[in-house]
This record gives sequence, C-alpha cells and structure tokens, in this order.
Amino acid sequence: MRPLLWNDGTKWDDKNAYWSDAGGYVLEPGDPGYQIPPPSPPSTPKPKSKHMSSNATPENRAVLTALARQIHAGQVTHQATVGLLHHLAAGMDAAIKKLDGDPAAAAGSAANKGSQLLYRACVSATGGAETALAAKSDGDVRLWLLAYRRLLATLYGENASSNWQTAGFPPGKTNVPAGHTARHALLSAARAFLAANAGFEITFPQPGGGSIPVTAARALTLHTEMQAAFTLIATREAEQELCKIARDADVKALYNEVSETISELRDLLSDADPRWELFGLNIPAHPNPPLGVTSLTLTHAGTGRALAAWLYAVRAEYYRLFLQRVGLDPDFVNVEDPRDLEFTFKDLPPATVIRVYIVPMNAGGPGPASPMAELTMPA
Repeated sequence: MRPLLWNDGTKWDDKNAYWSDAGGYVLEPGDPGYQIPPPSPPSTPKPKSKHMSSNATPENRAVLTALARQIHAGQVTHQATVGLLHHLAAGMDAAIKKLDGDPAAAAGSAANKGSQLLYRACVSATGGAETALAAKSDGDVRLWLLAYRRLLATLYGENASSNWQTAGFPPGKTNVPAGHTARHALLSAARAFLAANAGFEITFPQPGGGSIPVTAARALTLHTEMQAAFTLIATREAEQELCKIARDADVKALYNEVSETISELRDLLSDADPRWELFGLNIPAHPNPPLGVTSLTLTHAGTGRALAAWLYAVRAEYYRLFLQRVGLDPDFVNVEDPRDLEFTFKDLPPATVIRVYIVPMNAGGPGPASPMAELTMPA
C-alpha cells in the first residue's frame, strides 16, 4: 500500500485507488483486496477477417489436442442433433488416443502410452546414452589418458614432438583432448603404440588407492567400451527418429480430423449459431470472450530464465502475458501474446521476485484473468 498523491500518475478509474479529502491510498500487488488491472489494448491490432472468428485449426500440438478434446465432448452429446455425418466422436476419439494414449489399452503397451509419450521416452533414452558416454569419457577414459600422457612426458619431455605424434597426439599438442571422439581416437592410437612398445607399459599407483595400468590391453578395453557407448547413441538416435516420425504422423492425423470436423460444422451451422460453443469453438459472427485459464505455474528454467505454463482456455485464440518484476516495475507489463501454452522469460535479474498472470483472448475480447503466480529467481 502506498499513499495517494496528486499528479502521481494514478487514474480516477483505478480500482485499487481509494480517494478522500483527508488523503487516499493505493493498494499494491500482495495487499489484501488488490485487484489485477484489466489488460490494456494490444500494441499491434490483430487483423480482422470477414468474420470476427475463423476457428482456425491450431498448429501447436498441445493446443490442438486440447481443442480436439473439446470438440469430441461436443460430438458425443450433439453430433446427431447438429447433423454431423462424416466426422463423428469415434473418429476424433481414436485420433486423440493415437497421440496421447488409450487408458483402456494394456498397461505399458504402445497403445496405452500413445505416440507422444513414446517419443518422449525415446528422447530420454538418447539423453541417457549420451550421459553414459560422457561419464565414461570424463571418468575412466580421461584418467587413463592423463596417465598415458604422464608416461610420454617421462619418455619425451613436455614439449610436442614427432615422438608425441607417433604416440597418437595431434601435431603441436600434448594435452588430453576434451572431445569424446578425439579421446576415442587417442585410445586407439595409444593401444597400437603400447602394443608396439611393450617395454614402455607401466602401472601408476593412485594417491587414494588402486592403480592405473598404462597398457595396450587397458587401452583396448576402454576403446571397446567407448565404441559401445557411441553405438548405443546411434541406435537410440535412430529409434528417436522413428518415434518422431510416428508422433508427427499422429499429430497430422489429429490436425486433419479437427480441421475437417470444423469444416463440416461450417456446412451445418450458420455464422451466428450459438451451437458452435457446444464444440468448444467460437461463434464466427459474434464470438464471446474465452473462458478463463484455471491454472498457471512458474518454474526456474536456467540462469535468468523462468518458464510459465498454463492450461488451455476454451475458445482462446491467443493469450496476453503480463509480468511484473517486483521492485523494478511499478505495474504489470504485457510482454508477449503467445498462441501456445507456455512461455520462457529471459534475462531476469537474480534474486528478483516476479509475478505473472495471463488473460485469454479471442476476437470477442478478453476472458477472465488467470490466478497470479509468483516466483523468486535464484541469487
């Protein structure tokens, strides 16, 4: 709460301002009774077509799926009375389940999981294989190569030379490479060098116990393990690509089902027919504002970043995103108008409290503002 002063920029219609002859006050975010101000007009006017709302099929997968579920709910109850003949509830339901999974299918089966979850599992498996390679390369392999380098330094000195090249190091280099592929290649060269110079093989004791055998046999073992890790990554990447192709095909099929259902509804309903809303769609001639966003979350997404994610608002065509950096912004600022269901804020100052809310929008105007979410950025 702050004192209300003349000429401080407060407007007469501000719902958080309380005027009196004795002096007033203005409620601020966090004060009991504070009301989120209504959204200001978009900075760039949205183009208008022949109708106020075209009920365009969403490109974003999450929005597309949410709309498909709304249309399906309308089909279940109203497809007969509206007169739908070609695009019915069963077809929409099957398209949704191909992508998002069928709860009635056997637990753990591909049908139960759906192609989107299978694709995510493939991405996770690829990431796991990459992590395993990095752990091997940055662990046992790097320690062994450091010991191998130590051996060569005792034989040939610290400076690069033709002897270092013969032992597998690039021209002018004597350091252990940072890249996994380069380390893999150096292991191969080291194995050949030590096999040809068995008298150079040695075992170095470790300060914490144990030892590192700088031998051709150990180099071969590590090289084989790295090769297996590289092969696993290639296998996982190929599986991931197949999973992506299947997921994308199911997204396209759902897009077509939604688009063609909307097209059939256009043939059956006039632009002013209120039954459009039974299918989660806008009345083209005079759309009503969308329903509200019921849930909004903020999570940390890296240095100076925060991810905002929210639930689909029925009949929303886009969303107005408002941000306030407490202590830096006197009020909320409209920072973006996304059409999907998440947005990443960037370049946020450390230790700053941010507050965010969302207003769903369509050609009929703004819907109810979402609950406000708050997050403290790490110091």
